[in-house]
Amino acid sequence: MVVTAGGGLTALGACEAEDKLVARVSGYGPLVPMGDLALPRGFSYKVISRQGDPMDDGNLTPGIFDGMGAFPGPDGSTILIRNHENQRKAGEIPVMVPEDDRYDQDPTYVAGGTKLIVDRNLQVIEDFAILGGTDTNCAGGQMPWGSWITCEEVVNRGDTGTPHGYIFEIDASVGGPVEARPVTAAGRFVHEAVAWLGGILYETEDRRDDSFFYRYIPENLPGSSGDLADTDGVLQALKIKRVDNALMDAFPRVGKPHKVEWVTIEEPNPVDDTDSTPLAVGEQAKARGAAIFDREEGIWVRGNRVYFDCTEGGEADLGQVYEFDPRSQTITLIYESTNEATLKKPDNIVIVPKTGDIFLQEDSAGEHFVRGLTPDGKIYDFARTITNDTEFCGGCFSLDGSVFFLNQQGERGSLPTGPVGGNAVTYAITGPFPRRR
Repeated sequence: MVVTAGGGLTALGACEAEDKLVARVSGYGPLVPMGDLALPRGFSYKVISRQGDPMDDGNLTPGIFDGMGAFPGPDGSTILIRNHENQRKAGEIPVMVPEDDRYDQDPTYVAGGTKLIVDRNLQVIEDFAILGGTDTNCAGGQMPWGSWITCEEVVNRGDTGTPHGYIFEIDASVGGPVEARPVTAAGRFVHEAVAWLGGILYETEDRRDDSFFYRYIPENLPGSSGDLADTDGVLQALKIKRVDNALMDAFPRVGKPHKVEWVTIEEPNPVDDTDSTPLAVGEQAKARGAAIFDREEGIWVRGNRVYFDCTEGGEADLGQVYEFDPRSQTITLIYESTNEATLKKPDNIVIVPKTGDIFLQEDSAGEHFVRGLTPDGKIYDFARTITNDTEFCGGCFSLDGSVFFLNQQGERGSLPTGPVGGNAVTYAITGPFPRRR
């Protein structure tokens, strides 16, 4: 999603890399316990959706909330498209859509997405399942033509013979479930998130110690929602120039741009049903010298640059943030955590429209934080869990930047609501976002 024009954030992380704790700032001020969350004074939250709640289609709200996108709706409302990362395990509330719309008729595939329409008063006025029959729908990305791309974070095949490991496009404006059509030319691999910039779809891959950064260049630009599944094009992986298989855990220095080139994946849609055989997309990338990242996760666009993070990136395995500049064809490590009290294993990311800060949503053990990174290289705490120690995810902003929608993923457990204190929840957070100190 493009939020504001502007330059890069290459100053980020320099102080942290030198172990200077002055890199921390107060942000919006100290966090104040407010019930389920601790937030800065002046902010407040409202729970707008919870797993197990009845939906308008007669089904229960599935759990395991993950990536989410926000789109303008009618009469000032906001449309949310939300992923459900069901992994074919016990205790999951299935995403239920009509059989004709399911991607896989194997009944064990119960992941997918839901749609919520939230009015100006932050009331959910309509909600229903919008895509089903998929597996482990993790994050995704908002397209500028009004659709959400949802990503399968697996490579496998159901008993029906249907292959999994794709991305799917959801038109945010539709009033009911959509047919699940995979974008096969964009690759079959362990997808995490995507972002669109300049006619190119950038894709992250969530594999521990062994993931790659991809771009898909469609031959014909999509004209409307749903067109991506009909495109053909080229899938490529990023390579550091003159460095084969650069290990990005230890190779880059914070703030130093590196020239890149792109290697072509000859078979983007392999028939192999794992992500580790020689024909797998990632293994093809490795064989061509592509740079190796550690658990790529969230991705977002600001102006003319692409930002993504690595949950276990860096020598301390605590997380990295990268900036890719398509115009100069350079990649820069802009932040690397060396202290878990500062940042611990960031997952989904979003850019704050009014300030240009990056909100990093943590996925780690114990309490979780949303951390803010400022354009001048400072980090601060924005939110902290209190009653529910499941990961933050799905952060996105309303069109005017006044509401921050945020998920906690929840746990798998007994239906319909799961274990006490472990429910999947969607919050609407409001407050003075433009007035960060």
